[in-house]
Amino acid sequence: MNPPVAGDICPPQRYTHSTVQLFRFSAVSWNSHRIHYDAGFAASEGFPGAVVQSTLHGETLTRYALAWAGPNSLLETVSWRNRTTAVAGEPLTWTGTVQAVEGARVSLEVAVLKADGTPCVTGTVQIALV
Repeated sequence: MNPPVAGDICPPQRYTHSTVQLFRFSAVSWNSHRIHYDAGFAASEGFPGAVVQSTLHGETLTRYALAWAGPNSLLETVSWRNRTTAVAGEPLTWTGTVQAVEGARVSLEVAVLKADGTPCVTGTVQIALV
């Protein structure tokens, strides 16, 4: 990878969460809320399917940014805001743009987008390139 500069666009990554993945993430994160693994219950609460956990969004944004930065990178900070609900089976796209480079520190603006381009999650990730 060439040294990043402000304005660089990270290659987008597409992914669709499965109900099984949401169930497993709920188990390992001790999140027992049924909207995350029981599509029928989620529907009774007004959701179109099992709801992707907000913390799973943060985890996947972090993995996306670190994968872009490469094996010699360290996570410094991550923050995100869930803007709308995503559900299992819904195609999502992770995107990122380099906002600033200060020495070895790179700041990325990241997002998870729905198929129609609506931001599902937005946030920032700071990475140290070592």
